[in-house]
Amino acid sequence: MLEIREISSKTLILILLITTLTATTTFAEKATSHKAVVWLQIAKATSQKAVVWLPIGQRDMVCLPLGKAIAKATILIGQDYFQTTRHAIQEAKESIYVAMYLINVEPTPTANPASILLESLINAHKRGVYVKVILDDSKFNINYHAYKRLQQAGIDVYLDSPQAVLHGKAIVIDSKICILGSFNWSRASLYDNYEFATYIEGREQAKKLLDYISKIGLSPKPPIQPQQPQGLKLPVNLLTSSPKPLLFELFTNHSEKSFDLYLYLAKKAQNQRPESHGLASDSQSQNSTTIKINYQEFAQALGYTKNYYFNVFQPLSKLTRKYGLIQRKPWSKYLTLKHTASLAYITIPDAYWDYGFHEKFTFPEKYMFLVSLSEAQESGRNPYWFRSNKDLSRIYYISERAITDGITELEKENILEVYRHKPGGSGLASDSQSHKPEEPGEFQDRPANNYRLNSLQSQEQFQQALQALSEKYGSDTTQKACELSSQLNEPKDLEKIDTYIGLIKTYGYEKVREVNSEVASKRRETGFRDISQVILLLKTKGLTPQISN
Repeated sequence: MLEIREISSKTLILILLITTLTATTTFAEKATSHKAVVWLQIAKATSQKAVVWLPIGQRDMVCLPLGKAIAKATILIGQDYFQTTRHAIQEAKESIYVAMYLINVEPTPTANPASILLESLINAHKRGVYVKVILDDSKFNINYHAYKRLQQAGIDVYLDSPQAVLHGKAIVIDSKICILGSFNWSRASLYDNYEFATYIEGREQAKKLLDYISKIGLSPKPPIQPQQPQGLKLPVNLLTSSPKPLLFELFTNHSEKSFDLYLYLAKKAQNQRPESHGLASDSQSQNSTTIKINYQEFAQALGYTKNYYFNVFQPLSKLTRKYGLIQRKPWSKYLTLKHTASLAYITIPDAYWDYGFHEKFTFPEKYMFLVSLSEAQESGRNPYWFRSNKDLSRIYYISERAITDGITELEKENILEVYRHKPGGSGLASDSQSHKPEEPGEFQDRPANNYRLNSLQSQEQFQQALQALSEKYGSDTTQKACELSSQLNEPKDLEKIDTYIGLIKTYGYEKVREVNSEVASKRRETGFRDISQVILLLKTKGLTPQISN
């Protein structure tokens, strides 16, 4: 039963939810006496009044006066979106139009809520409902599996053109239902994030939204399949499952050789099962893989050149008895690697082993490399990602100290580019001189850093690139640029080295060295210990560029 009341639009509070739909303004007001949130869309004339439905029940609806048509609307918060959207798709009779920035799903159906919604679209198509989906082309590396599954099901699926920017998340069903808001179709958006959306019933609004979607430019060419990284596909829950992830146990117990051996055995197991996408499988027959024990092979994989049995026995025993990651009967020539079921994976590139990083990295560096792979592959801006140390510690169960050590070492190897926020001030050189980073508690409210995960590069590739710079600018200038970059803990960042070469040629080595030493004295956490500060100080100090002959 509904109680109908009339309220003036002047009493409503502005809230931005449907700004992409119309030039009119969206408003909301809490009807406190009825504990209902009223959602309205009203015309520009503020003297207009609207008929409000105050429901006796859980769902808050509103009647919207839209010309001659009447529309109903409600708010969808958190998991309400998934349930409502799935039900609406299942009840569709004629057509479903989806314009979505991002749909992040696996290659095959899973329990991922985004995958369930995608399967609902496919099932609607199978029962005769027309389905059309438009995805953003700039996120095709993430949208790829959704695109392929829809395409293989015979659904009209498109990417927007490079000239278009599709950032909306909207659905129109049977030309009368609109669902739009902040939700992408991804596990994080549907389960973890604070998201909200609006559900509207009204043919006039559905037509307006469909007309708007029809104006999105579509890519005329079929997309090229994104390059899939080659390497070991490792279940993410080995890093994140509560209360103590298995790889976390190895890390906190300093069992580095057991950690290295497990990754090697996992890679070997994957190579024995080329049809598998990784270590996990829904098939009971593939819940484990049997590997013949070869002490010499395993020892060499761990970097040993002698005493093969002795050096392998202890890490192998720990994996069996302490961590339960492998099974082995006494004196057996075979071991069984247990697989962990997971909905998400990270891909450790083959270059990790081919270029010797498994031997070169410290243990914190190895672990944070896996964490960075997980974060980057989950990010909608891969290879860029961001997360505070506090949240990283909560998600991956490792200490903030270990996180900082691992990140610092990865940054030194130019595997992780760190974009640190500057607390207090604008981050200009003038701020850095008055800033006091040693004040206690200053960084606890600092925003999360941004990161970029770079491709692994061999020492030979780095030396070849450095040689090319030497041939172009001279070995002396290149060597000095390398020293300046090393002073800021980035000895292998070729972009920075190239920039230092330009600064040396512009201002002269002595001026650049003096300013660089000043910047290098800052604490790294402040965000001021960065080449951008060197450039700003060179400019703000009024240093005169050298004049080339």
